[in-house]
Parts: sequence; structure tokens; C-alpha cells
Amino acid sequence: MAGADRRAFDHKVGVTMKRTVFLAAAVLGTAAYAGIAFSDDGPDTVERAAPTGVLSVSVTTPREERVVERLGVIGTLVPREEVTVMPEVANARILSVSAEVGDRVRKGDTLAVLDPANARLLVAQMEADYARVRDEFARVDSIKDTGAVSKGLVTEKKNAVDAVAAKLEEARLAERRTVVTAPESGIVFDRRATVGALANPGEALFRIARDGEIEAELRVPEGSASRVSPLAPVSLSIAGMPDPLSGTVRLVSPRIDAADRAAPVRVSIPGGEGLKVGGYVHGDIALTAVTALAVPMTAIQRDAAGAFVWTVETEGRIARQAVTLLVQKDDVALVAGVTAAVRVVARAGSLVRAGDTVTPVEAR
Repeated sequence: MAGADRRAFDHKVGVTMKRTVFLAAAVLGTAAYAGIAFSDDGPDTVERAAPTGVLSVSVTTPREERVVERLGVIGTLVPREEVTVMPEVANARILSVSAEVGDRVRKGDTLAVLDPANARLLVAQMEADYARVRDEFARVDSIKDTGAVSKGLVTEKKNAVDAVAAKLEEARLAERRTVVTAPESGIVFDRRATVGALANPGEALFRIARDGEIEAELRVPEGSASRVSPLAPVSLSIAGMPDPLSGTVRLVSPRIDAADRAAPVRVSIPGGEGLKVGGYVHGDIALTAVTALAVPMTAIQRDAAGAFVWTVETEGRIARQAVTLLVQKDDVALVAGVTAAVRVVARAGSLVRAGDTVTPVEAR
């Protein structure tokens, strides 16, 4: 490039650059002015337009519900009324046994026979004593009018006759009692009598289920015992039986067993023929219905202080409300401690704290 041309080119470039710098400065100046003008009345506008960041939570209103809860417990088949058969004579050897476990017996049937030898010996002795005192009384009584004997002696002999007569009757009764009979009709479910063994009062020989009635004794935990009512329906599953049996609560014991902290509950079993005493049974009991306000289980929160729910107060403020859990069924909890007028946080309870401000959204 020639020298003259070079100088012309440099002049042109310099002019162009100066114009570019001027335009840039003008634009920046305008922008700065505009910024100053915006900030003069802009802060309030900017504050109003900014997002608030308030959390939206799903809320629900507690509704009244009635829940019939069922309780599964285990137990044993037992006689409704047990009759214990004991010997009424002492030191008598068992000669024979007529009843076996499972036998149905009638009142008065012979169950066992004890050796009557000692009883017969006592009867013979009492008969001899009775004959002696009777003759003595007859002799003094025949001469009492002669004055040969005193009235006191006559009375003494008469009393001796009465005393020996009573002992004779007792000895005869003991002899009859060597035949052990059933005191009530029913089914023998326990036999302890063994031929050749000595029978003594206080030691059971047999146990009988009166009238053959067998029922279930279920063990209900003390926390649930108050909710079991007489006549409540019970479904019973019994070992060895293909189908469940239906029963009803007959008796709820007022006593809690210290061993397992449970209350014995007796359940009648209509048509329970063939049931075996001591058999295993599982019972499904319908507990007393509970009517209370229900909230979703997801609304229940827990900490060291116990169970609670979050409620949304006026102006969207979160508040803590302690509750008592009465019944839980599926995804619903029946609680005490809230009213039907409150709005309960149904979900997202772990994301809020007391005093937070939220936007409540009705749960579907």
C-alpha cells in the first residue's frame, strides 16, 4: 500500500472507532438514566411482584365415623362347668374303674369301686357297739319307775344309744361310698383313677364336663378387655376342624391374670359336639364399636410428646394439636382431641412447623 493511501485508511478507521465509542457511551448513559428513573419508584413495585415462597398444603376436615374393630386372640377349649370327682373314704384301694376319658355318663353311674373291707369292718364294730348300748338302755329304762336308777343314768344311756346310732349310720354311708358314682351327667375328660392305687380325699379320680358343654376360653390383652361385651359375635378356628365355628361371648372376667396381663373371656359354642377339652382355638372377636372423628393416617405425627396433628388456623398459620389415637383401620385413624371445625394438614406434615404460614388446599 502507498504512503498516501495508508494515511487515508488509518484516518478512516480512527473516525469509525470514535463513533463507536461515542455510541456505546450514549447507550450506557441512557441505560444508567433509565435505571435511576426505575429505581426511584421501583422498589415497592419489585417487592410486590416477587414470589412469596408460601408452601401449599393439603387439608381436610375431620368427619365422624363408626368403626367395628375385630381382635384376633388365642385360647383353649375348656368345660363350661367342670365337676371334680373325689373319693369320700380314706386309704381305700381302687378295685376297678368303669369310666374312660370321652365316656358320656349319667348322674349316679358307677365310675369306680374301692375296696370296702375297712368300711365293712367299721360297720360290724359299730353294729356291735350299738347292740350293747341299746341293751344297756333297755335294762335301765325298764326299772326307772322303781327308783332303782336315777333319771340321770337313764338319760346318759339314751344319749349313748343316739351317739352310737349316728356312728353306725356314718359307717354304713362310708361303705356305700366305696362305690364312686358320677355326681352329675356329662362327659369324662380326665381320668386319674388307677386300679390298685390308694384313693384319698382331696385327690381327684375323674373330671367331668357337666352336660358335655365345651366352650372356648380366650386370652384377651388387658388393653382390649374393656371393649369386649357379652353376646359379642366370635369366629372360632379350631385345630383339626376344616371350617370356623360361630360363638358368642358368654363371660368377660373382671380379673386380669398377672402372668400374661390378659383377661379370660368365655365363648359359648352352639353345636360344639365332639370338641376336645384342651384343644387349641383362635378367636376373632368383634369389639365394641367406636364412634369418633376420623382423619387420614398420613395426618398423624409423632414425637417424644406423643401423637398430634397440624391444624391450619386463621391467616394460614400452622398450629400443633395433641390427639389420642382410638382406633386405626386401613388408612384412617379415629382420634380424640380435635373438633369437626378444624382444618387438619392431611399430608406434608413433616415439612411444616408450628407458626409457619401456608396456603391450605382442600384434599380431594
